[in-house]
Amino acid sequence: MAMTLSQLRTFIAVAEDGSVRAAAERLHVSQPSVSGSIAALSEEVGVPLTERDGRGMKLSPAGEAFLPHAIEALGLLDLGTRMAQSAASKVSSTVRIAAVYTAAESLLPPLLRAFREAHPDVPIQLEIGNREFVLELLASRGADIGIGGRPPEDGSLDGTIIARNEHVIVAAPDHPLAGSGTVSVRDLADETWLVREEASGTRRLVDEYLAAAHITPPVTTIGSNSAVAAAAMVGLGVGLVPLVSVEHQIASGQLVRLSVEPPPPSRDWYVLLPSRRPSPAAGTLAEFLSAR
Repeated sequence: MAMTLSQLRTFIAVAEDGSVRAAAERLHVSQPSVSGSIAALSEEVGVPLTERDGRGMKLSPAGEAFLPHAIEALGLLDLGTRMAQSAASKVSSTVRIAAVYTAAESLLPPLLRAFREAHPDVPIQLEIGNREFVLELLASRGADIGIGGRPPEDGSLDGTIIARNEHVIVAAPDHPLAGSGTVSVRDLADETWLVREEASGTRRLVDEYLAAAHITPPVTTIGSNSAVAAAAMVGLGVGLVPLVSVEHQIASGQLVRLSVEPPPPSRDWYVLLPSRRPSPAAGTLAEFLSAR
């Protein structure tokens, strides 16, 4: 007996909810039905995919290994369904974009407007989050194309550079080092650094920059680059942020750009596509963005 879509959906629900009862409530089926689906799927795979965890259930090591492939399989089937419906109706399928916050706020709007003008028949759906969120959506095929930093090294995504992402260190206009000329990053060792959450690509860049300088300043974690800029404006600390997210505040005098040696590293913006079977509409958008 071959595994079924229902079994895969049930397995993923158990993995995410941590119990047969919660999965049954989510799927609107009985608990015995959930248990039966998991047992049948484990028999089909040939190894137990779950194990008891107190009164609940957790994935076995085999289940943990199987989970990402089950998620991707359902995502691919959803992609195939959308492509089949698009072919039957002769209407372009929606391109689902997952973008990191900074790209969605500053880089993408003019690019998507130009794309819409060139391809008015292609619907667009945009999801926004940090780097971890974007990579998870792409891995599960919950998005067709991603916009963010460099692709992961595991080869699961292909990346094409579309723009430079310069980073700067900013502070309030009345900061003691404003207007001091070039200073060493070590001069900022006692400053509070305003940083993004752990899953952010910008946070990773800040951590690498400070580690390379061998300093461990106090940090305050803030959830977005715009919030980092706002906190820096009122003197709560210094922030390392993408230039594109603070150009207006620097030009208006609300923030100052500190000249620091060594300068913060810059990165590139990438179009990210699944290495296997990207959708035609996603390929069209990726080609358009890469040519800008």
